[in-house]
Amino acid sequence: MTNTLVPGPDLSTDQPEETQQSTILAAFWSCRHYLLPQWRHFAAFLVMTVVTLVMSTGIAMFSADLLTNKVFLGNPLNTFQANLLGLDHLEYVNVEVLSEAARFHLRTIFLVLLGTLVVSHFLLSQGIRYYQTWILQRVNQHLREAMMENAIRLSLRYHHKHQVGDAIYRVYQDSAMVVSVLQTGLIQPLILIGSFCFVLGVIAAFSLYLAGLFALAILPSLALAKLMTQSIRQRSRVSRFANSALTSHIQESIQGSRFLKALNAEHGAFDAFVSSSQHALDRAYELRKTVVLLNLGVFFCGAVVTLLADYLMVQLVWNEVATAGYGVIAVVSFAVWNLGAYQAAREHIGGASGSLVGMAFTWSLLQDMGVGLQRAMFLLHLKPEVVDASNAQEVPDGPLAVKFNQVSFQYIPGTSVLNNVSFTANPGTLTAVVGASGAGKTTLMNLLLRLYDVSDGEIYVGNVDVRGLQQDSLRHAISIVLQENALFPTSIEDNIRFAAPDAPDHVLHEALSISCVDEFLSQLPNGLKTELGERGAKLSTGQRQRISIARAILKASPILVLDEPTASLDVKTEKKVLENIRSWAHDKVVFLITHRVATTQQADQVVFLENGRVGEFGMPSELISRQDGRYRTFVDAETKAG
Repeated sequence: MTNTLVPGPDLSTDQPEETQQSTILAAFWSCRHYLLPQWRHFAAFLVMTVVTLVMSTGIAMFSADLLTNKVFLGNPLNTFQANLLGLDHLEYVNVEVLSEAARFHLRTIFLVLLGTLVVSHFLLSQGIRYYQTWILQRVNQHLREAMMENAIRLSLRYHHKHQVGDAIYRVYQDSAMVVSVLQTGLIQPLILIGSFCFVLGVIAAFSLYLAGLFALAILPSLALAKLMTQSIRQRSRVSRFANSALTSHIQESIQGSRFLKALNAEHGAFDAFVSSSQHALDRAYELRKTVVLLNLGVFFCGAVVTLLADYLMVQLVWNEVATAGYGVIAVVSFAVWNLGAYQAAREHIGGASGSLVGMAFTWSLLQDMGVGLQRAMFLLHLKPEVVDASNAQEVPDGPLAVKFNQVSFQYIPGTSVLNNVSFTANPGTLTAVVGASGAGKTTLMNLLLRLYDVSDGEIYVGNVDVRGLQQDSLRHAISIVLQENALFPTSIEDNIRFAAPDAPDHVLHEALSISCVDEFLSQLPNGLKTELGERGAKLSTGQRQRISIARAILKASPILVLDEPTASLDVKTEKKVLENIRSWAHDKVVFLITHRVATTQQADQVVFLENGRVGEFGMPSELISRQDGRYRTFVDAETKAG
């Protein structure tokens, strides 16, 4: 495990398989399959938003005129307003100035309208927000499911080349960008642009000059956005790579905490974490600083235009100039520039300026989110190296022989791990695969499971090349016990039943007996219901191994692979477990990968691997009797070393 993590300066190129371009259109195109099923909901959401905007703007303008021009100044209502409110024309229209009683009555109407506006707007906005969240979370859930499914199906070659933390960060953090991009890149821009255009239209109804000012303010804002976009994208990419590395470091440190304690390396690991965390923080700060600079620039453009607009509106009110859209807004008595017109226009000018800054901020966020979504889509769009053939079939029924025929394999082109490996394992036999570390023993079993595809040669299961079998069917036909026991923090029974949840109880108890789990089960307070800690921490290594063996036996597959399954068992228990397995597997193929010389003596045949080749093959007694044989030499060396 890596105890130190010093991020390099050029994090933008640490994953060459990913493009260095990140555009919002590309991001949307990547997630189109997750958007299209929800298009009706998106359309309904936008319609509801537009209706709410129009209603709230209309009521707000009507209320503003009612309070300022009628209640405060006593101006009479027009015919439309009186009819709308059901008021007497003689008292409210055909007068020069409203009476005090009429103004008090209009004040009451204003308060009712204001209360109605506030309550209705709150209810509608909260309902729309909930609806939006529901839509986006559905999209995100489907995306995460697809990403996780694809990540699990990717070959081991990919996972060996990439850090676990990077995949975790992509699935958990980068995948969330689809919701953020949809909200910030589709919904929010549509709302902001629509609001800006709507408000600009309202301002134009007051004065075309005011509308022209804000239209001109768009040009320098666009220039600033174009100038700083590439910098935002680059710094976003660097920031996300730094956080990905930090996630990997955290995952490695926590997973390897036992070794850190044993090596007294905790302080070094913590110092490395602090360094990595600070590096990620610095990169995030640089990104946010660039975003703030863009927002400040656009805000300055909007502020200048707002000041000019204020000056122009004061002149219009002073001279009582007619509004540009008299025919449109006459319903609220803004036929000329007055105090009410000034306040209504001032409010919309503030809204236009805010929309302009909001669009700049949204554009900045989109660059960051586009990078995150692109990273998520990269994992989603990776194609598994091992795929089923179009005519793949299920594993044949009955006892199955396994044959390796001239099998060769390379992890890296030009560097062979296995060369022309050939042997056959028949049902009812136990085949020991022996050799020094790195000889290719585990790789051989990985090829049988089709975690990789052979570089050359064939592997037959039941006279069918494994490349012609369905992966699910093949792996269902193989049970495997790994040296590293993969246990879950659930009960012992749940762990054993993991691969065969519906197995009858008598079969479960048979598996407990064969694996000798029953020998220590009675010592546990809750027996099979005993809850295990993280990675089975409440049990000894030998007990965990026996549970793993019981799980493989309960699956009852025709092929059983034991990869150093008894390394932590005492000699007596190991001998008993292997004898039980031999008796139980009378019609099954059993592979035993082991370094223990004594263990191989219980095998029917031994495959001795040496530098990726079959050095010798035969019965244990036959191979050990060869005075100068390679297997005999290996056994003598292991015996002396022991």
